[in-house]
Amino acid sequence: MSRREELLSAAMGYVGQHSLAALTLRPLAAALGTSDRMLVYHFGSREGLVVALLDRAFADLAVVWRGQPVAKPSDLVRALWQAFEEPGVRVAMRLYLEAASLAGTSELWSEQLAPATAAYLHTAEQWLIETGVPPATAPQAARLTSATLDGLLLQLNIDGDRDAAEGAVELLARHLDGLSD
Repeated sequence: MSRREELLSAAMGYVGQHSLAALTLRPLAAALGTSDRMLVYHFGSREGLVVALLDRAFADLAVVWRGQPVAKPSDLVRALWQAFEEPGVRVAMRLYLEAASLAGTSELWSEQLAPATAAYLHTAEQWLIETGVPPATAPQAARLTSATLDGLLLQLNIDGDRDAAEGAVELLARHLDGLSD
């Protein structure tokens, strides 16, 4: 693993415990046992580091989508919900949800999220098509799935009602199965 990859992995852990919006290079560098100049050397700038973190988060999330067996849409929804409990995926989701919340307030966040979000949704569309969702419906189904799971995770962070969240996941899963051929 290259030094850049080592720093990126460590930064993912750091940001998973702290805020992405408040991320500054000096405290991060101190926590990682390096200097802010070395972070700039490897990532170009704070914004470059944020882009790398978001790219890593989306790559981690896309692996979850791709790693599911092709059967029916509900299997994917249930598997994703379970995967969100895994520490690495939880950190990736936290980064994504925080950046998505900031996208409404800053062009930087929306510009950085747009390509990765498009790729993520494309992966979901392809998976849904493989499970029998008509190609004309798959883009909307992928967006509905992603937005619903995002919202459920945010709500779960607010109220902690896991039973209600899991009930909503099941409702979404049954709805998506109804879209399959």
